[in-house]
Amino acid sequence: MLKITSSTISASILAIFLAVSALAPTQKTMAQLGDLGDLIVDEGRVDAQLLFSEYLKPFTNGFGAGVNSGWIDRARSHGLLGFHVKVNFSAAIVPDIDKSFLLDEIGLTRLQLADPNRPETPTFSGSSSSDARLVLREQGLDLAEFTMPPGTGFGYIMTPMIQAGLGLPNDTDVMIRFVPPFSFLDYGEMYLYGIGVKHELNQWLPGGAFLPLTFSVMAGYTSFGTSAGLRARPTDFDPQNDLDPKNLGGPESDTWSGQEIQFSTDAWTANLIVGKSIPMLSVYGGVGVEGSTTNVSVEGDFPYYEPVFHESEYRRSLDALTDPLEISFDGANRFRAMAGVRISLPLLTFNVDYTYADYSIVTAGIGVSLR
Repeated sequence: MLKITSSTISASILAIFLAVSALAPTQKTMAQLGDLGDLIVDEGRVDAQLLFSEYLKPFTNGFGAGVNSGWIDRARSHGLLGFHVKVNFSAAIVPDIDKSFLLDEIGLTRLQLADPNRPETPTFSGSSSSDARLVLREQGLDLAEFTMPPGTGFGYIMTPMIQAGLGLPNDTDVMIRFVPPFSFLDYGEMYLYGIGVKHELNQWLPGGAFLPLTFSVMAGYTSFGTSAGLRARPTDFDPQNDLDPKNLGGPESDTWSGQEIQFSTDAWTANLIVGKSIPMLSVYGGVGVEGSTTNVSVEGDFPYYEPVFHESEYRRSLDALTDPLEISFDGANRFRAMAGVRISLPLLTFNVDYTYADYSIVTAGIGVSLR
């Protein structure tokens, strides 16, 4: 049978962020995306798309929610030319319902369970062990068999973020997030950029200067992308018995080089904020809307077998899928309600807040701030 062996994507996008931020990642934050190359086994892309979509759902939802967090730590704006530079850590809480799925309920067309009594398998954020196996059998031949990848065993999606802000006239702040494109280890090129604006409303309200609370609106947009290599090979190719009509070659062939999985996320949020600041302490809260879209594409040539009638019997024939997958995920969060507190020391600030949404989020930040 075909044993497709892919190199493990040994760190998730969140782990790349941690390394870029020069922070020490823990074993759990080095969450693997699994041997996703194993899921590309059939000539039709339907089954592979279903498996990728279900497995990655909590990661794409949590990451999209995470990059929409951490924009604010108080309702007030900076004074003119005031500034801040801060690091945020957001943890999106994955609902239990998104930690596993049933393979016999997602509409697989060619793949089938090796053991019908074990249909449940973890998603990215599910159990760190997996024993659900899928097989592809046609014409009496076992064309492919593999175990579904395990999850991280960690029910949170972490999103570190570095951000800077500057006070402009008319009680307005502009905030930026930016990492120029660069290559990181074996993950390919990574980039991040974002821009946000916060504007105080009190100046437009009757008697606004005398109100005990500060009202603001803010909006932000973040874009992120990265890639990771895959290594799917026909490791059990038998040149004596298997057919190779296209001369694709065995596991050492250059045909299988250049396999890659690419991620990109675009996220936006808009919020109405209310808060109160006194010396050394600010409390803030608000409601808002948000959205995110994550695109996942798998590029390169991937091996698979087809049964071919040859010399009075069915034999396995090696073939290749080219650029087999391109999937788009819309984030789960639409509406959000948030509350938090910030402590201000000379120059240093500390804040923590909680966002209630489909994927609720806890964010903590530390920074340097003036005005």
